[in-house]
Amino acid sequence: MLDVNAAKPYSAGESFNALLPILKRAGLEQVLSICELSGGLSNNNYKITTPAGSYVLRVNADAADSFCTRQQERFYWQQLAQAKLAPALLWVSDDERYYLSDFIESDLIDSDFIESAVASVAECAAIEHNMIDSERFQRKRFIHWSALERQTSAADFVLGQSSLGILHHGDSQQACLNPELRLMPIQQDKHPNSAANLLLELLLQLRELPTGPYAISITEQWQEYHQQMLAYQASLALTHDWSERVAKLLNIQIDIRHWCDDLAACLIKPQFCHRDLNPHNLLLKNNRLYCIDFEYATASHPLCELAVVLATHALTPAQQNELVTQYLSDHPYVTPHAVAAVPAAIDMYWVFACYWALLMAAQTETSRSADYLAWFDCFWPLITQAS
Repeated sequence: MLDVNAAKPYSAGESFNALLPILKRAGLEQVLSICELSGGLSNNNYKITTPAGSYVLRVNADAADSFCTRQQERFYWQQLAQAKLAPALLWVSDDERYYLSDFIESDLIDSDFIESAVASVAECAAIEHNMIDSERFQRKRFIHWSALERQTSAADFVLGQSSLGILHHGDSQQACLNPELRLMPIQQDKHPNSAANLLLELLLQLRELPTGPYAISITEQWQEYHQQMLAYQASLALTHDWSERVAKLLNIQIDIRHWCDDLAACLIKPQFCHRDLNPHNLLLKNNRLYCIDFEYATASHPLCELAVVLATHALTPAQQNELVTQYLSDHPYVTPHAVAAVPAAIDMYWVFACYWALLMAAQTETSRSADYLAWFDCFWPLITQAS
């Protein structure tokens, strides 16, 4: 039976009554409750409770189909589920609009395991050098993994590493590593289950997975998104607000090419990449992380994984340094100089986020399109030299 007290869906979501026949097709007839889950900028997710257990029903947005093939998404989802790195995918509708998977109740993380998510880079550096009392920036509380979200630009990353005496600015204004100050471990996290250590463990596990039959380079991804954007610009009567943001991306094409070239220069071989390991796509259970949302999963540049984590998680400069050092130490698929391309990888993550926002805006109704343009405005300042 349906719980009439369940949370109401967002306007973009399916009505609860409409979901019941879908759930019946999936083999769930005794539905006790349906609650829409938070998160998800493209698709809608619902927690389904039955006498036998809890599940997640995902309703795929039509606009998201332009970013992935559902066959590819399912391939990697099933591969990670088999490796115990993702919830099991239990059922897919014939039209591929609905996915049913196991529900994993994410554990809370002790906020003492991380430095304060709201501390500034300067404050974090001062804490690490024992210049101020770290207890001022710690709160004894338990938080969801998604609370670790913080938007970090390449410039923020460079500034933080510079505060540790690791990075310097070259003559070209592009942040690069001082070859005499190679990334070295600065400070291990005191607790083995800290956010940075859990992220590192996940990154190293993902690195070892088979690449599968799908692959795309960072340059190819940029060109694919760019051509889609130009096609919409030529064929659709889009708003002035949309076109204005397209012009911003057109103005940094030379920078984008340089970042792509820097990344290509340090690549030996592609590896499996989830490519969207932001805090909302990670679940913590029994001191290990699980991934969800595989729309962008493919074989690609190893720095894709690292860049997303650095760009979206609230980590201190020392935690970032430790993560980069351990992840790239003897990495089989990138050159020893790959560390110098980390800022370029972070920039490309935000570039792709801006393209994503524009492409989603072009494919959705006007009321929803404004939301995606607002996401563009959120991502745009995070790109180096964006103006």
